[in-house]
Amino acid sequence: MQVATLHAPGDLRLSDVQRPVAGPGDIIVKVRASGICGTDLHFRHMGPRFGKPMPLGHEFAGEVIEVGPDVKSYKLGDRVAYNSNNSPADMGRGGECGGFSPYVVLREVDGHVQSLCKVPDSVSLDHAALVEPLSVAMHAVNRAAPRPGEHVAVFGVGPIGLGIVLGLRQRGIEDIIAFDLSPLRRERALALGARAAFDPRETPPKEILQELHGVGKIWGIDYPGTELYFEVSGAPGLLAQLVDLANKRSRIITVAMQRHPVTIDATRLMSKEVSLIGASGYPTEFPEVMEKLAKGEIDPEAMITHRFSFNDFLHAFEVADNAGEAAKVVLTFD
Repeated sequence: MQVATLHAPGDLRLSDVQRPVAGPGDIIVKVRASGICGTDLHFRHMGPRFGKPMPLGHEFAGEVIEVGPDVKSYKLGDRVAYNSNNSPADMGRGGECGGFSPYVVLREVDGHVQSLCKVPDSVSLDHAALVEPLSVAMHAVNRAAPRPGEHVAVFGVGPIGLGIVLGLRQRGIEDIIAFDLSPLRRERALALGARAAFDPRETPPKEILQELHGVGKIWGIDYPGTELYFEVSGAPGLLAQLVDLANKRSRIITVAMQRHPVTIDATRLMSKEVSLIGASGYPTEFPEVMEKLAKGEIDPEAMITHRFSFNDFLHAFEVADNAGEAAKVVLTFD
């Protein structure tokens, strides 16, 4: 079988390997759908973690097709999604397997049943493969603790930012303004429930937010009435700009990786009593998101801009790496 393997920075290949073999405590999962994550794109540029070829892919869902005789937690035919934030298997990040592969093995799975979440019949497996990024987004929303009627700005509506828009709307938040450089991503944010979406290069966000969210005054100076900001872009300097932009007691949730150290005016942070809150991963949200999908409380379809067969993996990866032309790219397996 073929597995997407990273050999060195920029050297991503489809490698021919033997299908994994299950031991007594192991299961084999037939992968049916995988999502390409920003972390995968990052690894392609940075290279493998431990200096040796590394299978990629950690957002995936599939079906259990082989069960070792000692396994108690899973049975043949179980539909499952991989919970990478809570799994010691470390799939796609230096572990034995990666989700860009037709088959994966989970060793001694009864000892880490949290590695997989069972997928209800009402949830498609390509949507189940999105539970991972949706859980990152849901954790960010949970960290923000949005209150009814609050005004929200989301900077960066790639897959995680789109998931944040979706999660906010599911929590009853309606006044969401999205900012992104990509017309496609802005259109998807509107489809998922954003009130409006703008290119920040065309109109300064301060002007837009003051017009749409009203004006608050501190020491006689006008600030947007926005209570809640999500920084999901990682754009250089943006986090510092949001501290400057924030109104009294605004909250800033930083979700994006910052590639370089950020200098913030701490006096503004202090004097305006701005809360700067980090959000990383999803300690508990994975089953919660799966349940919301099963109940129809969230529909992530508008996040998906492209579907490709795994046979077109290398082309699909290039599409996913073009932020202006793609949001979530999903791979399907025959």
